[in-house]
Amino acid sequence: MRQVGAMLAVVIAMWLCGAPAHAAWNEARSRHFIVYSDGSAKQLQTFTARLEKFDFLLRKLTDTLDDEPGAPVVVYTLPNAGSVARLTGRDNLAGYYRQTQRNGYAVVGRERKDGQFDLGAEEIFFHEYAHHFMLHYFPVAYPAWYVEGFAEFYSVIKFKPDDTIEFGYPPLYRAYGLVSMQPLPVAQLFAGQTERMNAMTVDRFYGTAWLLTHMFRYKTARGDEFHKYLEETVAGKGKDAESYFAGGFKALDKELRAYMTSRMSISRMTPREVPDFPVTVAPVEPGQAAMMMLTLRSMQPMDSDGLARLAQEIRATAAQHPQSSYAQTLLAEVEQAAGQPDAALAAADRAIALDPKNARAFGTKADILLDRAAGTDDAAKWRAALTAIVQGNKADTEDAVPLFQFYRYHQMRGGTMPQIAYDGLNKAFALVPQHSGYRFTLAMSYADRKKFAVAARLLDPIAFSPHASPARDGALRLREALLRAETTGRLEQPIDIETVRLEE
Repeated sequence: MRQVGAMLAVVIAMWLCGAPAHAAWNEARSRHFIVYSDGSAKQLQTFTARLEKFDFLLRKLTDTLDDEPGAPVVVYTLPNAGSVARLTGRDNLAGYYRQTQRNGYAVVGRERKDGQFDLGAEEIFFHEYAHHFMLHYFPVAYPAWYVEGFAEFYSVIKFKPDDTIEFGYPPLYRAYGLVSMQPLPVAQLFAGQTERMNAMTVDRFYGTAWLLTHMFRYKTARGDEFHKYLEETVAGKGKDAESYFAGGFKALDKELRAYMTSRMSISRMTPREVPDFPVTVAPVEPGQAAMMMLTLRSMQPMDSDGLARLAQEIRATAAQHPQSSYAQTLLAEVEQAAGQPDAALAAADRAIALDPKNARAFGTKADILLDRAAGTDDAAKWRAALTAIVQGNKADTEDAVPLFQFYRYHQMRGGTMPQIAYDGLNKAFALVPQHSGYRFTLAMSYADRKKFAVAARLLDPIAFSPHASPARDGALRLREALLRAETTGRLEQPIDIETVRLEE
């Protein structure tokens, strides 16, 4: 009985101590990635090094220099696909990739997939990172099928025990659609946008895009035709697509079906070809660890009731970690999102007092002060906003947000835009070219300077995206207007870009 009483006393003491224990999170940093995990630190280091090897593989095969890597991609690893599904409210979702104003980020499960015909978190990440890479370094209007074919080609990578990297394997999760229903006709593939297709046809679209990309890579004669087609299409000089291929689409269809049943090649990169990538791993401070899942929840779409509930949880957790600059920063962001600017500003100031180099907190502060200055002639309010922007930039010169805010400040004030503001906008875009808001704003900045053709080209990757979105619709309309303006010398504004809900 005394033993039971002692155990009960321990339980009560733990309850009285306050907050429940949180998972121990670690952070890994490398040249192109920041990775968070509540799993093994050793596995985290291995996984992060693997991501760097994948980035190197893409660079090596596309002859892409690594002199300006841009903002690092942030990756959150959760225990399994079920954890990702519960976070997003979407069943059978093993991982996803999105963009913010600061970086691209991904959430993936660490658990291995059940079978070789399943789509696992690693394949999802590699597919999405290939899109990220293409948009960063090759931001042109590639055909929709090739955008997806490129990503599918690089989604299945095998890292062998001797550090050899193998690629070119078929994505077996596409096997059913390809084998049971045959590849999609090439004419349909070249013309297709996936939103006009049912789920099975979409699966065949992705599988056929991979198959054609694979064939073009490994069959020299067809590869030469493909490269000419792609080069002229991207340059805006393309003819009818069928004319590039000997025998037309009929011959290409026949050859593609034969290719599918043939013995396919794969490629290898030996350990001697792959350099070592330094990875540092360190524990995440307690306030950030306590906020980690709340951070991920804050990045999910939600209604006002959901936001109010989340804000309450973040307030409670931040109160338990008053000395955590990260906790106060997240609190500032959720207060701003919940329409509480005074509370947001107070939390941002607390975060900055704890860490004067906290560029993220300066970003929230600057946003609030810009909103307060908008529509006024109050010099003090404008000066306060500009001061927060400059302090944010000094805190982190590689953060895109204060660079964009500086341009926005001058845009809101009116008058002649200084060259330094254009330069800042260009750098923000160079750091995160995947962010459609930066791309739209930069395009309009060129339009304001009568550089309509340059502006139109900037919109190409969004306008010709394989996936429907408000941003794509807006980019298509604006691009058409810009091309007309190249002839007339005057832009007829067909769309207010502020009304386009850009995906972040």
